[in-house]
Amino acid sequence: MRADDHRFGLAAEAYVFGYPLVSNVRLIGLFAAEGIGLLTPAGFNAFAHVRDLPGPRSAFVGINAGVLHSVAQVDLAPGPLLLSVPDSGDRYSLLLFVDAWRNNFAYAGRRTGAGRGGSYVLVPPGWTEPTPPDLIRLEAPTRLLTVIGRFGLDDPADARPVHRLQDELRLRSLDPDARRAEGPPEHSKSVCDDLRFWEELRIWLRACPPPPAEADYARRFAPLGIFDDPSPYVDPDPALTWSLRGGLRAGRDGLERVAQAGRALSNGWSSTPHALDFNLDRLGPGTRDESAWRMTDRDQARLARAMAARQPIGATHGYESIEATCLVDVEGRRLTGAHRYVLDLAPPPPAAEWSVTMYDAPDYYLVDNPLHRYSLGSRTRDLRRGPDGSVRVLIQSDPPSDEAEQANWLPAATGDFRPTLRIHSPGEDVLDGTYAPPPIRRVH
Repeated sequence: MRADDHRFGLAAEAYVFGYPLVSNVRLIGLFAAEGIGLLTPAGFNAFAHVRDLPGPRSAFVGINAGVLHSVAQVDLAPGPLLLSVPDSGDRYSLLLFVDAWRNNFAYAGRRTGAGRGGSYVLVPPGWTEPTPPDLIRLEAPTRLLTVIGRFGLDDPADARPVHRLQDELRLRSLDPDARRAEGPPEHSKSVCDDLRFWEELRIWLRACPPPPAEADYARRFAPLGIFDDPSPYVDPDPALTWSLRGGLRAGRDGLERVAQAGRALSNGWSSTPHALDFNLDRLGPGTRDESAWRMTDRDQARLARAMAARQPIGATHGYESIEATCLVDVEGRRLTGAHRYVLDLAPPPPAAEWSVTMYDAPDYYLVDNPLHRYSLGSRTRDLRRGPDGSVRVLIQSDPPSDEAEQANWLPAATGDFRPTLRIHSPGEDVLDGTYAPPPIRRVH
């Protein structure tokens, strides 16, 4: 085959464009049918709950030690759904709505004023019929989506109240006679495995089309067969097959080369507060439709969406929460349990809540320790604070010799480790860059 086949280049572009949809719909189907980690399968339009407390043996890497999760895979093909949200009081809570293309299109929680609960109606794209006026109407951009609920957890004794909140989080059809949700349409079983991506993209583009602003761009890929019917991949043209296989590899390798792009570094901490600014067209309740939170270049936005799709689902815009991870001390030396460190939060970051969670490296699991303490933060009981509200976090693998100092001890791994600072509902000082996480200093 000719190496300058124009469809090769088109396929590399189309992979970056379509990867978020294909990878996410695959994940939606896997969640619903088999579950993942501690989340048991719940099918569609029902919540699965993580009940067990986070710990070193949790199935997910990078798990947040301060929350319990509830996740629902949603199919709106049968019609609107009623979403009942409990009153979480002063407890941290968040509902995150993610469409099939990995766009965070809505938030509901304490930051948005929705922490007191309420009833929502989720309607599919293009739904024109009226809905009950006493319900908050939330229009979904795609008929397939994921709803992620998070409830703050202070300590093991706090689990039972959180379980009650999870149980009050419910989905049900607005129409009692609505048909059963079927989930993503299946691709042809006659397509060989190395063309499966293209067949799934062809099928799921119809079920979950991109926004109108992206439709013309998507039509550029028509020569690849993704809009054809019947499937051109059952008995494919050899030249097209060569282009699709090579283009997919080129697109995938290109994403790997830019995997670390966009990480802001400050005092040894790296974060990506604007990693989700690629959502330009589907901004609903709780989002901020502002230039500061939008990528103006659509090519950049498509690449950023594909990069986000390589990570576990559940990341948020920076204005909802920010995560910063540190691997080195103030002098640029790797953090390791052979030494002791301090992190002086003076004062802590302006935010509704903050926490510092300890993970091992390179695996990114919570660190086992005799106190079963995996994080410290604004909700930590008995945390010692200075007169100005400052907090000194002691980071070391062995307990401090002074028992009074153990209240602020964050147990570290005996080997390499990487703490993560989470800032929920950050203040404007954090968002505009005025605040930067302080460096971690080695003291022994």
